[in-house]
Amino acid sequence: MKKTKISILIAALFLMLIAVDYAAAQSNLPRISIQELKDMMDEGTPVIIIDVQPKEIHAEGHIKGAISLPASAPIRLEDVWSLPYDRLIVTYCDCGPGESDSAIAAAQLLNFGYENVKVLADPAIKGWKEAGYPLEKK
Repeated sequence: MKKTKISILIAALFLMLIAVDYAAAQSNLPRISIQELKDMMDEGTPVIIIDVQPKEIHAEGHIKGAISLPASAPIRLEDVWSLPYDRLIVTYCDCGPGESDSAIAAAQLLNFGYENVKVLADPAIKGWKEAGYPLEKK
């Protein structure tokens, strides 16, 4: 019984260390401002935009051309294998400060070998809408 409790405690501590390390990695991800993204799009700069909100919310209105990859499930390599590795990829959500869902997606993309990945900085899609920038509906 005592060995089981110790094993559970060690496993819990290990998981906490992984979570802290993962959170630190997410906070180090590069951010892009709403205005920077809008300017790039207006200039015709090729950029891949990934919306990690639930599909229903994506359908109600998203940044033009955004691909829906909801954060409720981990991104699989087969979800993104066709995306070019030489383009900027921007992930976004409506998560508030820390942009947790979009940061997790960005970290997953980096693990797949994508090198130019940024997170749309808070207020992300909320700020995009407040600025009156166009949305696309599906």
